[in-house]
Amino acid sequence: MPHTVEIIIPSWNGRKILSQCLPGMLDCAREITPAARVTIVDDASTDGTPEYLRQNSPSVHVVRLTARRGFPGAVNAGILPSTADLILLVNNDMIPRGPVLAPLLEHFGDAGVAAVSARVLTWDGARLDVGRRLRTFDRGEIAGVGDNEDYADVSYTFFASGGAMALDRRKFAELGGFDEIYSPGYVEDTDFSYRAWKRGWKIAWDPRATFLHMGSATFAPKSGGLRKLVNLCRVRYLAERNSFYFYWKNLTDEKARHDYWKHLPGRAHRALCRGDAIYLVALIRTIAMHRELSRLQKQEAALSVLSDFDVFRRLGELCRTSPVHESDPEGAYAQTG
Repeated sequence: MPHTVEIIIPSWNGRKILSQCLPGMLDCAREITPAARVTIVDDASTDGTPEYLRQNSPSVHVVRLTARRGFPGAVNAGILPSTADLILLVNNDMIPRGPVLAPLLEHFGDAGVAAVSARVLTWDGARLDVGRRLRTFDRGEIAGVGDNEDYADVSYTFFASGGAMALDRRKFAELGGFDEIYSPGYVEDTDFSYRAWKRGWKIAWDPRATFLHMGSATFAPKSGGLRKLVNLCRVRYLAERNSFYFYWKNLTDEKARHDYWKHLPGRAHRALCRGDAIYLVALIRTIAMHRELSRLQKQEAALSVLSDFDVFRRLGELCRTSPVHESDPEGAYAQTG
């Protein structure tokens, strides 16, 4: 029986963005028969998004939140009640460049795949935004953060980007969805993917499915002078705070935790010496969350099948010895120019 598919697009004050990007996603929905349902989760917008959608895109299903929940909460509000087998989750500032559903959906013939990360380019198509991310574990932290490989073959990746990923809805629900502790956003997709790996599932990478990304259109608009600076500081703070949350919550192997705590004082001291107030504020606020993060850590430890070190070993072995299949770079990227 064919899989049922729903496209989930969380949006907050994104009416202008949706006017540019939604038509492309509606075309994407029609790549399969019957067409995928398109759902916009409106995160308590104040810009008239629901009214705009009702007048201009009546076929779109709208989930209207009355109080803002942030990106993780909006995603959960769309995916968890869904009855579809598979979900294509995309940011509201994404458009597909060529067909994307067929290559993404074929991965779910493997019952061990939890999610598939698509390839994402910048809005002008000139640079890579989301590629294959391979990571290792070193001195208590994930090494290689920021590395982004435009890998031409279908393979595996450490985490699937929440901006453009296909996922198994049942596995997503089994993991409890995105953890809303990360609200309003950042790191929730890494957290989801890492927990999936630790349950013994896999995260695939498919460069044949490519999207164009406007880029930080919600969290950090590019215009505005002082406002832009404030938004960029906010983004940095969220990234730092949520990284702390990730480690304090998800490291379950005794040696991994020992290595992390052994090196944390040195990292904090270096931040103090360079006057990195954002890092230090994020650390202090994480300390205030210690009890809740400890509770979540014990929960994850009880549910994990693989250790922290096993995750990185398995990812490396899969990428070295068993790519999903080979794909010609010219063919894979034929739709992206």
